[in-house]
Amino acid sequence: MHLFSYMNKNRIIMETSPVVLKVLQILADRYGTSCSLEELTRLVNQIVNTSMSFTDCLYVEKMHQSSILDALLYLNDQGLIFLNSDTDRSVITIKGLMKVNYKVLCN
Repeated sequence: MHLFSYMNKNRIIMETSPVVLKVLQILADRYGTSCSLEELTRLVNQIVNTSMSFTDCLYVEKMHQSSILDALLYLNDQGLIFLNSDTDRSVITIKGLMKVNYKVLCN
């Protein structure tokens, strides 16, 4: 497989990823305010298994943060959000709002 086709395949996977879409929708719902990586992780993964041990919970949280960070980097590269690397806070761009057909644009 050529590198270019691999990159395109990964781009398509990221575009349709439920995590990417959920992050974009959360940021659209909070238009005008920023969200930290921790806040987005909590909002995307609201279901927590209380029967897990503390160590397992930490591991799962780190895994979720990793997938959220991947989504944020992808969305930032696409110009759909602005990710401030100094503060780890993200805000949606107008292009991102257009991607989710957000109602703010109609007002």
